[in-house]
Amino acid sequence: MIIVRTPLRISFFGGGTDLRDWLMRPAPGAVLSTTIDKYVYVQLRKLPALFQFNYRVAWGMLEEVNAVSQIQNPVVRAVLEHYGVNDRTGYEIIYNADLPSRSGLGSSSAFTVSMLNALMGDQGKLCSKRILASEAIRVERDLLKEAGGLQDQIATAYGGCNRIDFDSNGDFSVAPVRLSNARRSALESRLMLFFTGFTRSASDVEAAKTKNIGARQSELMRLYEIVGEGQTILEDESTPLDAFGRLLHETWTLKRTLAEGVSNCAVDEAYEAARAAGALGGKLLGAGGGGFLMMYVPPEKALSVRAAMSKLAHVPIKMDREGASVVLYAPELDDNYLRALACA
Repeated sequence: MIIVRTPLRISFFGGGTDLRDWLMRPAPGAVLSTTIDKYVYVQLRKLPALFQFNYRVAWGMLEEVNAVSQIQNPVVRAVLEHYGVNDRTGYEIIYNADLPSRSGLGSSSAFTVSMLNALMGDQGKLCSKRILASEAIRVERDLLKEAGGLQDQIATAYGGCNRIDFDSNGDFSVAPVRLSNARRSALESRLMLFFTGFTRSASDVEAAKTKNIGARQSELMRLYEIVGEGQTILEDESTPLDAFGRLLHETWTLKRTLAEGVSNCAVDEAYEAARAAGALGGKLLGAGGGGFLMMYVPPEKALSVRAAMSKLAHVPIKMDREGASVVLYAPELDDNYLRALACA
């Protein structure tokens, strides 16, 4: 049995400049993001040939099927099909997550990274975080042809607070943001996460952004420049941290121009209510349209913002450092499981 976990992520700056259509112009792309202490978990174990099915997959539904091609979950099906599995090897795969999917926190990519990490572990392969990120991009963008950028797979695999730069050839580099413990704690205490109560399809919003790239070049270039400014604010302890919150507000203003569906009336009202109560800035996370709203709030304004956002669920968060990891690696449990069933 193998249990893996992968953190969810918050993207601060640069979203949109990680789209392949932008990078291939060619144009510069980078994001500034951090992973948080909320996770996706995948449990994988071999399933003996004693059941009336070869695969049991538990996610938003329960699937019990005989062939990989019959699995409805697209990520599970693609990973099993393309990474050395045949229908003579059965698996039980169980998905769990700390927060709802399709909510702007990179949960889809965290699941893909987890699925790869678990299967590679079962095959006895020790994969670097770079390999996990690269293969997750291949699964989502090349095999499944899903619209979207390249940041989530990398951010969730690596973990931590990082600047990620992208090349037009598909390569990427990851540079940790140099945060002192005090600066990290100060930032954590100012980030407030609220659930809007509804989710959305990121692919639909990202596809609309891709269509608008030609008309939004100046906005995307500014989003790229903001990545460096945000990194400087975090690393330069002589700069007031509140400048980070104001930069988030500029980012959100720009992001809303990239495509219809990035925001809506309910999100706009919640955002303005938080700002009126003392938040300096924030943004709807992910592609847009729903999910989690992150606000930057000076500590003395936290109670006022909580009151103004009382209709939305508040989720306390801390920053994660570890990235994709193996929680349990116990092949001997599979052996015991298989022998016990064989003797039954």
